[in-house]
Amino acid sequence: MQRRLFVRRLGVAAAALLLAPLQALANWNRRAFESPAVEAALIEAFGRSDTVKALEIELKLPTTAHQGELVPVMVLTHLPKVSRLALLVHENPRPLAALFELGPNTLPELAVRIRLSQSSEVSVVVESDGQLFRNSQPVQVVLSGCGPGNGEAVS
Repeated sequence: MQRRLFVRRLGVAAAALLLAPLQALANWNRRAFESPAVEAALIEAFGRSDTVKALEIELKLPTTAHQGELVPVMVLTHLPKVSRLALLVHENPRPLAALFELGPNTLPELAVRIRLSQSSEVSVVVESDGQLFRNSQPVQVVLSGCGPGNGEAVS
């Protein structure tokens, strides 16, 4: 009898663990990630698209990427009260590559890998103390990372 109760409880615990990722996706901003243009993605993610160029945002990524599949990106900023960071790839079919919400005691520093469908400008937008700041850098891609023609040379 004890074994049956244990197995039943174990099953309930396993089901709860499997459903936990669904709760994390509840805050996913689908409209921002599905937006076909940079300005539309910014409006969906931040409620506005007006940004100011900021040299206080360090954006480190290669100027030439052999493949667009996994392009490393590092972002660091010393702006105060950073609440959100967004990475955008201007020439991708869906430009919003990543959106991060940061807590009040979180260091605004991250390292990720993104996909580029072709050579493009990559931007980071930082929400700091209610204002939007950005920095960007162009990246030349030799081989495509996503979309039609994956694996074919890009001119």
